[in-house]
Amino acid sequence: MQQASQQGLNALYKASSAAAFLIVAGMCIHLFNAGYYEPQVLGFVDKAKDYGDMAKIENAIGSWAFTSSGITHMVVGVALAVLGLGLSRLAEHTHPIAAQFILLAAVTGGLGFLLTGISDIPATKYGQLLRELNPDYNTNILLMTTMIRGLVNTLAIFGLGMLAALTGYYTLSSHAFPKWYGYFCFLLAFPGVMCLVNPVMGFSYLAIAPVWALALGLFMRKKVIV
Repeated sequence: MQQASQQGLNALYKASSAAAFLIVAGMCIHLFNAGYYEPQVLGFVDKAKDYGDMAKIENAIGSWAFTSSGITHMVVGVALAVLGLGLSRLAEHTHPIAAQFILLAAVTGGLGFLLTGISDIPATKYGQLLRELNPDYNTNILLMTTMIRGLVNTLAIFGLGMLAALTGYYTLSSHAFPKWYGYFCFLLAFPGVMCLVNPVMGFSYLAIAPVWALALGLFMRKKVIV
């Protein structure tokens, strides 16, 4: 019985580690799009203004950046929930309350990323149909879909930031992971909080999340008992 339980934990930790590596890959795609493709190809230079320009948004629909971003958001959403499940299970014996909040934060962030991806792909297709049938409301429909996407993306960044903060607390209080990583987690928590003040300030998570997820994926893999 104990061996079967350990095998189940090993499978969960392996899945969590793989999920973390998927998040790394997803964040690298986002970095490429935000750092090169969108400003150089699509003309999104000023994040505070250009993403509110419906002419640019309409021109970008169906592009590599928007399509790959949508798919990536959905993958990251599911992966974040799996990662949170493994991390919560790891923490539940020594930090049972924190473990519950870890899972809640992971599900919240994962849902935000999933909904962002849904707004990028199927919702955009639905919006395109509505715009074709109601050309007089073309800009209004684009504004509506852009607003919804911005809200759910804020939810994603907030959830990710709270997961990072809780991971940092668990790390420093349990020594399950290296001490430096605990402090690094709080760095990712900053954009998670600031996105609630100004959504543009939340975009800085892209520069931190790949390192955070890569390290966590390696640490979770080490928890597998052979």
